[in-house]
Amino acid sequence: MNQRNAIEWILGEVEGLVASGVIPPECGEALRRHYGERLAGTDTTGRTVVLSVIGAALIGAGVILLVAHNWDALGRPARTVLSMLPLLVSGALSIFAAWRRSGSVAWRESTGVAQSAGVAASIALVSQTYHVVGDLGDFLFTWLILILPLPYLLRAICPALIYLGGIAVWAGCRASAAGVSGGAPGYWLFLAALVPFFVSVVRENRLGRSTAWLASVGVISAAFGLGFSDPDGAWIPAFAGFSGVVYLAGALGFPERRYHPVRLLGAAGIAGLTFALAFKPLWSDLHLRWPGIFTAGGAAALALPCVAFALESWPFRNKADFNRVAAAFPVLTAVVFIFCQDPSRALFAVLVMNFYGFLLALATAFRGLRERAALTLNAGLILFAALLLARFMDSEFGILERAVAFIFSGALILGANLWMLRGKGAAR
Repeated sequence: MNQRNAIEWILGEVEGLVASGVIPPECGEALRRHYGERLAGTDTTGRTVVLSVIGAALIGAGVILLVAHNWDALGRPARTVLSMLPLLVSGALSIFAAWRRSGSVAWRESTGVAQSAGVAASIALVSQTYHVVGDLGDFLFTWLILILPLPYLLRAICPALIYLGGIAVWAGCRASAAGVSGGAPGYWLFLAALVPFFVSVVRENRLGRSTAWLASVGVISAAFGLGFSDPDGAWIPAFAGFSGVVYLAGALGFPERRYHPVRLLGAAGIAGLTFALAFKPLWSDLHLRWPGIFTAGGAAALALPCVAFALESWPFRNKADFNRVAAAFPVLTAVVFIFCQDPSRALFAVLVMNFYGFLLALATAFRGLRERAALTLNAGLILFAALLLARFMDSEFGILERAVAFIFSGALILGANLWMLRGKGAAR
């Protein structure tokens, strides 16, 4: 539990303690005043960090525009000096923040953003001045190498988030230049270079906002990296395994948070893939042929479902509560993918995935009803309605049948939510 959540919990308990006579009203008022000020302080700190980062970015953009306005009138020596100026100024600010303002999150984050922008600006200006040959991928490669130490030196999250976005864009550039997927295997080396920093952030405050932001952006970046490193066309088991691993990592790594962003991203991936794989064209595509287990693509496609199965199995499963039906998605998808390489078996794959989709939707909805969790309930109902409506739109049903399907789906969602609200009101 981070500081803000702990303070909110204490303030929520004070009223009950006063009402039950455990503490006198004067003591309760003192606790509210004391922790209320600390809670306001946490809000101020967060706003200060955000505004400092925005301010640093705007100052850097303004300086670049001023230089660009007079660029053509300057000689090469002046251009060289000005090209290095963003790097030197931002570097000096970063050194000052690391040595003299190491306790200020606002200083560390804002200078980290300024340093990242300064490095990019200097590389671009020097390349333009001396006509250095290269494309966007070459520029990003140099820039990412140079900003990689910033999260470690400044203990700042924002440079790490910029780095994660940058390596995803770099992977896309490399895959595009190669002309085919799988052109950016170096992405995973870039990502691995940031793992020690992520581990240190988790150890410092596992349930903090910094960890949530870093983990969430890392998951999104890794999803793009996986897409740009498509293992020989076997993207279905690869992405199914990735979604399962992310979902289980969120459930096992952050069991105190039912709706932790990592867990939600994994659940969204499972639901989205389940819906997509319920259509026949994906299974009829001849490009989905299995490359073989002894090839690099085949091993990569099977590795993630195997990791998900290991996380879902004993002894890990007793450490957190999660949806067992959702956790079974990677293994089921991998088995169906291997079995249905023959296009004539595409209908079987569609039937299996539709059955699984409806089972997942019902299991999620009933889980939400049992736990009185509106988000979980509605997620299951929306998936159920989407699958149902997709089947009606995909088949040769008339307008009347489709209208009934729409009405039934809407009534189901509305009725379940009204029933839950009524149950919550009775409980109160």
